[in-house]
Formats: sequence, structure tokens, C-alpha cells
Amino acid sequence: LKNYRKLAQLIFQDPYAALSPRMTVRDIIAEPLEVMKLTKSREETDERVRDIAVKCRLNLEHLRRFPHAFSGGQRQRISIARSLVCNPDFVVADESVAALDVSIQADILNLLQSLQDELGITFLFISHDLSVVAHICDHVAVMYLGSLVESAPARKLFASPRHPYTKALLSAIPSLDPDDRKKSQKLEGEIPSPVNPPSGCKFHTRCPMVEARCRSEIPEWRELSAGHSVACHFSEKLPNP
Repeated sequence: LKNYRKLAQLIFQDPYAALSPRMTVRDIIAEPLEVMKLTKSREETDERVRDIAVKCRLNLEHLRRFPHAFSGGQRQRISIARSLVCNPDFVVADESVAALDVSIQADILNLLQSLQDELGITFLFISHDLSVVAHICDHVAVMYLGSLVESAPARKLFASPRHPYTKALLSAIPSLDPDDRKKSQKLEGEIPSPVNPPSGCKFHTRCPMVEARCRSEIPEWRELSAGHSVACHFSEKLPNP
């Protein structure tokens, strides 16, 4: 488990709750290195802290300060630096911009993309904001009640969703184009409990395409085309956008 921890890290959603108010920025970023004993001296630790701080666009003079002195965007950059200081291969970004203002969101998203290009990291970006997903993700997976229903390259999924739940989600994205007459597809019924989901396809209680088979048979996860997979009995019948 210790060997895995340095390969996989997590960026938390709330930058205000994720940082200890009793630790300096330097100590916060250095903590993974010290806990996992990845450096042999304080000098080596400080060097790696400074290096990742610069990459995350943090002022080195701020390393001596405490979290209360920073804005939400700055705190999230500190959180990102802490996650990346041990050179992970895989980082889970759990709603990492949801608690930030829109103007700050763009800055953090651009930073994540820049770090991905520079460091070769794989990000698992969890979000309910589809505009953010479209902006940052190369590949998108859609979940319903804890199960994958569709997975595809981002452009393909947004252009041609093949699961009715994905289609309903995308139809809810507001458009600034006055000539765009796309109608939002409202899903009827209550969301079932994930603890006690419906039989068969979990989406059948709200699906506009539901048939008898959906109520009794769990759909198989199947590939429609290269990189595009779906769990739906009747995805071929779904109208094109």
C-alpha cells in the first residue's frame, strides 16, 4: 500500500477544509515526502517543495505563510502542489473546482492541463459540471447509481451519446445560441436508492425508451466503436442528435 500511495494521489474538493491551519505552506506540501520517507534530507525535501511550487505557480515567499492568508484559488494550487510533490502517475481530482468562482475555475483547469502536459500525469476528473468536463477531459465516463452506463472520447460522447441517460444529461446544458432550439429532455420519476436499486437496468424506472427486457435483464457492457462503450439494450435505437 505504501508503494501505491506515491503513485496515486487525491486533490480534494474544498480547498478551505483540505489544508491544516496550523501548518505552513512549506510543511503542507512537504508532508507526503516526509510521511512516505521519499527524501533523504531536509535540503532535498525543500528542493522538491520549491520545484513543485513553481510548477503550480506559487510564489516561493508564500511557503512560510499559513493557509488563512490565501484565497480559494491559491489554496487549491497549494493542494495541487501537495498532491504532485511525490511525482504520482495517477491523480484523482474530486470536484476540484466546484467550490471556486468561475473566473478562478478557468485558472485552475488551465493549470491542471499544463501540469498534465509537463509531467505526463493521468487525471481522473470527477465533476457534475458538464462544461468543465468538456473543457478538460480527453475521455469521459458517465455513471448512474454507481454504475458505468457509457464511456467514450469526449468529443464523440458530446456529439453522439448512445445511452438515454447521457443524452438527457447533455440536453440540459444551456446554450448561448438563440438559434439553438435543442430541448431539454426531462426525466420523469424519482431517483431510485443506490442501496436498493431497481432490477434489470438501473435506469429503467426513468428511461423514455424502456421496454420489458430492461426491467429484468442487466444490460451488458459492450463496445460500439473504438473507445466507445455503453450499457444499454437498445442504444442503436437512440435517435441521433
